Amino acid sequence: MANILVANAHLVGLWLQMLATGAYFVILPQCIIILRRKLRQGLSVWLPAAAAVMFVSTIIDLVVEMIRGYHAFAIHGTALPNPSAFYANAAAPESLVKNALNVIVAVISDMIMVYRTFVIWNMNLAIVLIPSGLILANIAIGIWAMWTLSQTRVGDVLILADVTVRIRYFFVLTFCVNMLCASLICLKIWRVHALAKRVSDASATKNVLEIVIESAAVYCAYLFILIVTSSVGSNVFFIFLDPLPPVTAVVFSMLIVRAQTGVPKGPAATAQTSTIRFGSRSFGPGVSTTARNTTTTTTNTRDHAAAGVELDLACVASRPGEEGEGESVGDSVSRMGYAMHPSAEVSRDKGLDKV
Repeated sequence: MANILVANAHLVGLWLQMLATGAYFVILPQCIIILRRKLRQGLSVWLPAAAAVMFVSTIIDLVVEMIRGYHAFAIHGTALPNPSAFYANAAAPESLVKNALNVIVAVISDMIMVYRTFVIWNMNLAIVLIPSGLILANIAIGIWAMWTLSQTRVGDVLILADVTVRIRYFFVLTFCVNMLCASLICLKIWRVHALAKRVSDASATKNVLEIVIESAAVYCAYLFILIVTSSVGSNVFFIFLDPLPPVTAVVFSMLIVRAQTGVPKGPAATAQTSTIRFGSRSFGPGVSTTARNTTTTTTNTRDHAAAGVELDLACVASRPGEEGEGESVGDSVSRMGYAMHPSAEVSRDKGLDKV
């Protein structure tokens, strides 16, 4: 498999790209519905705009790759097809468009990850300085790689050519950006989870944490395959390079869809709701206090008078004196395309109604 011909690798890559695009089309309607609902709830337009650009890029990329496949394997007149000769011309216009779209989609995905990190860390610029610098470096390397591709001559061994080295650097930086941002997001959510589980059921933060980890693992594993195959000089690299835009779009959309639909809704979810209030005391950031009597909402709807604290899982992100004070983890993850567990949202709404 390591010695697969470049033409055969592109053919297999086209099959995988069509499969990945089909999977993306299955998820896309759910993603659109969720984004429209979030827009009506005040979501910034940047996330739907990024989704739209990613959708257009993925479609154009598939069309261009299908045109390339047709030209490579079609019979023209009496001449037999020569796909190896066709794919040897890496500087052809179709090849430049195809690879430019790979770079664009990857950069958009990186920007989304950095902005999500920025939002969940309460707009802390210091947190995203390094990831932002890596993205700027990646854009420069992507432009450099496209220029190198345009200068590649027919007959060069593509997997060993300079352009492949540039692209490998590009994917290494993309890998670092996604690993760093996913780690920062998980760190923030884990801190919220550790605080919340001391007083109440913290399944909301745990659910978001699992989704972030799984999504980051899938995308980073895919990038790791690209890095390794290009490093060892295997043409298998082209098999995984071609489906990159739809795979990126699938991971992006699954983050949004799974966060909204990954937990059952209805009575089962509502049954997990618990709102507890104590007397006026400070129990640390994210814990709201009140001098009123305690009201506990349970599945049997019994009220218990006591003295204590109301813990709202949607209010444990901000700390007094920090930038973004008063903004909740629920608001942050919602604005960045995630959503809290339904039980946490119900708890937040009931708590606000009683204030």
